Amino acid sequence: MSIRPSLSTLLVIFFACILAFLGLFAEVFESETPEIDLAQVYANPIPVDELQSLNSVHFTNKHGSFHFENANSTGDLAGPWQMTDPQSLKMKDEVVRKIVDALNVIRVRNFHRLEPINISSFSLDNPTLSLTFENAKGKTFEIKMGLINPIDNSAYISLSTQNQIYQIDPLEIALEAWDLPQLVDSKLLAFSVPDLLEIEVIRPGAGDFKILRKDEGWLDATGAVLNQKKVSDFIERLLDLKSNSILEKLNDAQLGVLQKTVASPVVNFKLVTRNGIRSYRIGEIQTPLEGLGLSGDAKYVFTNDEKMSFSVLGKDQLRVFNLRPQDLK
Repeated sequence: MSIRPSLSTLLVIFFACILAFLGLFAEVFESETPEIDLAQVYANPIPVDELQSLNSVHFTNKHGSFHFENANSTGDLAGPWQMTDPQSLKMKDEVVRKIVDALNVIRVRNFHRLEPINISSFSLDNPTLSLTFENAKGKTFEIKMGLINPIDNSAYISLSTQNQIYQIDPLEIALEAWDLPQLVDSKLLAFSVPDLLEIEVIRPGAGDFKILRKDEGWLDATGAVLNQKKVSDFIERLLDLKSNSILEKLNDAQLGVLQKTVASPVVNFKLVTRNGIRSYRIGEIQTPLEGLGLSGDAKYVFTNDEKMSFSVLGKDQLRVFNLRPQDLK
């Protein structure tokens, strides 16, 4: 009498063979699955070490776009920094360092794929803040901050060097709300003394002079050696030039008067540094300017040829330009 296995028995044997084969396959071809380093996943994604030496920063928020250039040829974050847009003004010394320090302590809560639906959902297609850094090596990094969620007190950022969207604690400083007065200094000139190569001052009707750096010393236009202490004092006085106020939101009539004023300056001077040349003009306001609140001795206006922005000076600020070449010997 022969015993034939039932269909169900054959199916059980068949599946048992498949399981045995798969078990053997997995044993032979098994490869280790790398452990996920959660600490690394949630670490600060900002390459802060690449931002310790910078050439420029471009900054856009609800108040507009601001471009800063480092006047220090070494890229030192202490600068000094020159704003070149929307106005040509000296930046406050601590601004860029504060920005980098705030990025250094970002804490990541979660992350998401950088894909269109998430970009839109987290408002990264219309960011509340964008920062673009160019470091001293010429590398560029862009950071965008989108939705700031007041319910759970979080924000969302993306980086040009990453393919993730990061949910983070809000930045320690509200960069998305910073405006011009929070960024600029009352001092007018941004240059690094070690980078300074030449100063030329032109005073129509009062004489001109030029001084030039040679090695560690300074010479006049004839090649005569100047007194280094007197030159250093002169340079410090230039760095101390301050504005009484910045003239913004000018109407056509006001702008026309100011442009005419600086077209015939009482002082025209030029600074040559390792970063390039910047020219400045100071004009005397002789036509009344309604609506600007100018009073007292605030009757001189300062501008940079690079960008027609205007700052107001008092007469006492012009004393630094009363020097004669022989005064520096």
